[in-house]
Amino acid sequence: MMFRAKEMLRLNGPIFKCVMAGCAALTIQGCNKLPEGVLDKDEMVDLLVDIHKGESVVELQRGVYSNDSLRKVLKQSILRKHGVTQAQLDTSFVWYGNHVEDYISIYDDVIVRLEDELKNAQGSSVVTPVFAEGDSTNIWPMSPIFRIADGDVYRNINFEITPDENWKPGDNYQLQLKVINSRQPMPGVKAVVYAEYDNGRVEFRPSSSISNDWLRVRLVTDSTKMPTSVFGTISYVIEPGENIYLDSISLVRTRNRRDTYYERNGQRAFTLPKSE
Repeated sequence: MMFRAKEMLRLNGPIFKCVMAGCAALTIQGCNKLPEGVLDKDEMVDLLVDIHKGESVVELQRGVYSNDSLRKVLKQSILRKHGVTQAQLDTSFVWYGNHVEDYISIYDDVIVRLEDELKNAQGSSVVTPVFAEGDSTNIWPMSPIFRIADGDVYRNINFEITPDENWKPGDNYQLQLKVINSRQPMPGVKAVVYAEYDNGRVEFRPSSSISNDWLRVRLVTDSTKMPTSVFGTISYVIEPGENIYLDSISLVRTRNRRDTYYERNGQRAFTLPKSE
């Protein structure tokens, strides 16, 4: 029953909705010369790498960044580090939104940089957590960004997490991602997280509706049993010609919590047949 995670061919998408929302606001210009106020490719790559790392810190340290003011302070500190104003950032997003090939090229470099930094931090090519706050750890095993097109061969993103010495009974696993650029009022993106135990019992929880472009689903494991595997799938149905982006994908593990354990009542379960 365990899924094996498959590496998918991917292009890379934007962080903010304003990239696509602002496309109609600017007249298409030649790609050889950037207009005044637009950051060049190297500047955009450096800035987006730090923005992504900042977003990861916010997601995993919600207790610290619990209000909009602190999140704005973090964002402004990133802009100041790069000597960029909010107006320059907005103008650049609008321009690159009208020059998608240039933007995809930039994001290819952003992905490479983030993955290289992850590998260097670990001293290994195996993808494991890089951010943690107390007992909260991001254990998502693949790229945090996927570009989805209607012509893709794969229609699912499958993942599997195998046990290690840090696992404990009752752990919570929250999968979340942001859907960007969907033309549908209710994007056709769904997710399910499963936990399998050594007695063949499998518990699972499917995602509910998307809220403010975010899809979230949390599975709470049994406090009396240790799972043998945590796995899941992200599936999508999109319109012909549509391209969407799944951004900021994370799978955050937290320890047994009194305020979430009641959620087990809404989880579903089945038992695998015993093999002969």
